[in-house]
Amino acid sequence: MKKIIATGKGGVGKTTTLTTLSLLMAREGKKVIVFDTDPSMNLALSFGVPYGNISTITEDKSEISEELEEHGISESGEEILQDHSVVTEDGIRIVIMGAIQHGGDGCLCSAISVIKMLLDYVEKNCDYDIAIVDSQAGPEILGRGLAASFDCNVVLSEPTAKSSEVSRQVKKLADDLGIKDTVLVVNKADTESDVSFTAQMVGIEPYKAVGVFYDRDVVKADKEGELLVDAYPDSVALGNLKCAKKLIEESIGW
Repeated sequence: MKKIIATGKGGVGKTTTLTTLSLLMAREGKKVIVFDTDPSMNLALSFGVPYGNISTITEDKSEISEELEEHGISESGEEILQDHSVVTEDGIRIVIMGAIQHGGDGCLCSAISVIKMLLDYVEKNCDYDIAIVDSQAGPEILGRGLAASFDCNVVLSEPTAKSSEVSRQVKKLADDLGIKDTVLVVNKADTESDVSFTAQMVGIEPYKAVGVFYDRDVVKADKEGELLVDAYPDSVALGNLKCAKKLIEESIGW
């Protein structure tokens, strides 16, 4: 099973990008599982799945901790996975970490630990072709070691100095963890020079970077609650994302 994580500054289009990439892979016959570790929790909604239909890891963390302490992940993994995920019409399984439940609850460390164990369980016991982790904004999740030895870090950025600086940080942490390769996706680009500028700022070779050019079809699909793949199959952004998919697949050895 190949494993990739998507990282970057908040608001750079991680959710739209991952939704589209997951769908493109699934519709080509790949078996895809996605772990949503972003506390903002927009991924399932992007697939049209209401959050009221899914129990999150953070909602049930006490029960999960007790189950793991008593039986371990080898015995509990399948039940935890089934109870805290949903399968879309395209066969994509989405696992939801969830957000902090109450003020003063502290950090999400224990929930991230459960996600790490579930990833290990899935890799050893299931037949998914690829696991995709949608990370929370910024570099923090890489500091938790979640993506150690993953196959690819997909860095999402905009062509600005601030966004590029966050991307540079996450690339450095990903390299420290031993993630095998990095692909840069520059969203909301205006020109090819935006892509080369961002690649230079982040410290990535230009041939490992893809620009997704600003496209009103992306905005329209979001407003309409539709998937970009279905609503605007001829859109410029979708064509760019197909190029990003190809680059990622080359990176992981497909």
